[in-house]
Amino acid sequence: MVLLQLFDYLIVPTIQFARFCRGFHAKNVSIDEFEWHYIEREGCAPNETEPVIFVHGFSSWKESWLNVASRVDKKYKVVIPDLPGHGKTEPADPLMSYTIKEQTERLSKFIDKTIPAGQKVHVVGCSMGGLIAGMYSAMYPDRVRSVTLICPAGLTMPKKSDAYHVLENEGKNLLMAHTTDDVIEMNQYLGFKPLNIPRMIASTIAQHRKRTISVVQRIFDDMSTEPTLLEEYLHLIQAKTLVMWGKNDRILDFSSFPIIQEKLSNASKKYTIAFDECGHTVQHERYQECANAINAMISGNEPTAVMKK
Repeated sequence: MVLLQLFDYLIVPTIQFARFCRGFHAKNVSIDEFEWHYIEREGCAPNETEPVIFVHGFSSWKESWLNVASRVDKKYKVVIPDLPGHGKTEPADPLMSYTIKEQTERLSKFIDKTIPAGQKVHVVGCSMGGLIAGMYSAMYPDRVRSVTLICPAGLTMPKKSDAYHVLENEGKNLLMAHTTDDVIEMNQYLGFKPLNIPRMIASTIAQHRKRTISVVQRIFDDMSTEPTLLEEYLHLIQAKTLVMWGKNDRILDFSSFPIIQEKLSNASKKYTIAFDECGHTVQHERYQECANAINAMISGNEPTAVMKK
């Protein structure tokens, strides 16, 4: 109980303060059975630009994008929702269905509710969020100006990842971490150079994750029913597309990178960036380079991995 209070009274306010300092404000909107929670930063040139929508990954939340999203050109409006089953969006019910197609349809309704009809958007997603962003771009091509996919799920892995081998050999799903030791172990697989998380912080995170583990398990199970779904839809993406991946990804192996390059056959333009010495959390490990590439992408320039302050 004390650790949960620590999460609620220390970590959450810290996240909220970071969000405020970066110019984002919390909002909510009711759509069907869900009360969506999201953060938004208004653009200073709304009549000249199109909004940027960020989609977070599995068991993550909207604020995980702050390092990248806060560096998007201030001309652009930025919107980042908590997907159903994640963050503050309610209800988070393990009896509900969270298939990728359903989550994509829900995201479409959210965008239709928060972005004026007829206005195109730039969509950015990582991991599971990359899968959903890709599916949205394939299913609603008239709504998408560009899409950026960062180590997206939903593809064949010719070489199985380290996390996959742990699941296969030990029966342990690292992404379902909900004990202190689990969180510490999961962290070792996420980045190329894992952060040294103090045990008390890991315990606090574990207690928070334990509260939502039944929903997270349902989301994972539903997502796993169609493991190569994005691959089957890539040819339907028409918008210009940027793919970024860490060469040392231990969650979704880099061997999927050539597949997405090949299957993106109908994108109006296609750009790819592969990062050396980078793991699964590209948006954290290389946040400045991610932001630079996204800014180039949405402004109509060619994205590169060159660092620009």
